Amino acid sequence: MHPFRHGAALAALALAGITAVATAQNTSLNPNLSLIGQPAMRWSDDASDPARKRPRLEVGETEIMLDAPLNPYARGLATITFGEEGAEVEEAYFTLLRGLPGGLAIKGGKYRSGFGRLNGAHGHTYPFAERFRVLASYLPGEESLNEPAVQVSELIALPGDGSLTLSADWLQGDSFRLERTSTGAGNDPLEPPGAGDRALEPRAAGLGRLAAFVPVGDRSGVELGFSALEGTNNVAAATRTTVLGGDLKAKLWNSASSYLLVQGEYLALDRDRADWDVAGARYVSSNERPSGGYVFADCNWATRYNAGASFERFAPPSAGGAWDQAVGVFAGLALMEETTVFRIAWEHYQAGAPAGDPLPDPVQSFTLRVVYSMGPHKAHQF
Repeated sequence: MHPFRHGAALAALALAGITAVATAQNTSLNPNLSLIGQPAMRWSDDASDPARKRPRLEVGETEIMLDAPLNPYARGLATITFGEEGAEVEEAYFTLLRGLPGGLAIKGGKYRSGFGRLNGAHGHTYPFAERFRVLASYLPGEESLNEPAVQVSELIALPGDGSLTLSADWLQGDSFRLERTSTGAGNDPLEPPGAGDRALEPRAAGLGRLAAFVPVGDRSGVELGFSALEGTNNVAAATRTTVLGGDLKAKLWNSASSYLLVQGEYLALDRDRADWDVAGARYVSSNERPSGGYVFADCNWATRYNAGASFERFAPPSAGGAWDQAVGVFAGLALMEETTVFRIAWEHYQAGAPAGDPLPDPVQSFTLRVVYSMGPHKAHQF
């Protein structure tokens, strides 16, 4: 079905669901239903942007979320997103929270895998405009590990009110696949009647995470985490992608309605890229090992206001030793409460260049975004 028609059908289904919930009595059979929109105005002086130096209005991504307890032991959640390319099921999973031996929890379905602190969060929760480029460059897939998976996790209490969270995910692994360009040679598996790179074969991947939380005072706390990810990016060549990461989050309250949030991550990518050797009629691989990270600080006060700054620096894969970096500032205002939030952000991005080459022109960007929410799932948690 055409994406627009598919999206229209889902929109009609969602509207029918909203009407049914609004007219029906509130019983345990009706899930919580929420809608989150985030229209935006963007401006950029990027020379490659057709709208360069002109403001562009965007509807942005609209999310419809359904969640409810399935029984005393489990919950279910589904998120349907609507955008320029139509509609899709962004997440749909269950969580078994209690009843298993040893205090284990199980999560299964399609969801954003929790590598580090930021990847598992939805974009409407960001205090800045866009997620950091280092995550999009290093984590596999267009949406970074958003695919069918199952997770087993456990929360372990530590002395002094601290806690340790361990989790392990088994992912379908399709997001790891790297497209290979055909050489055009007759012995290349990508040329008919070749067998291809066996792209349709399963490629299970694994993700592990360890996070330790330590309380500071009555309300503040610090969390340190380590994540490790590995999967196959080409089945035929048996080449793999590995990502390691460390993260830190500190939320420090200084009054009943004011706190400082500091968060950062460092990632290291180790990826083999498969190529076809025409003369030897075999697969060969090259290796990419870039690294980089980000950090941001967000000050929140009087419940309704926030302001902060961010910085990231990383080496893009296959960049020949170049380093990209960006610095940004952002601020937000909630109208009375979190169902209507205005966010403004400015960023200066400088792409790198190999040694001896001139740097490209930097790019300035400006974003004004409105996040509004209807229903119990709020746009932002204070």
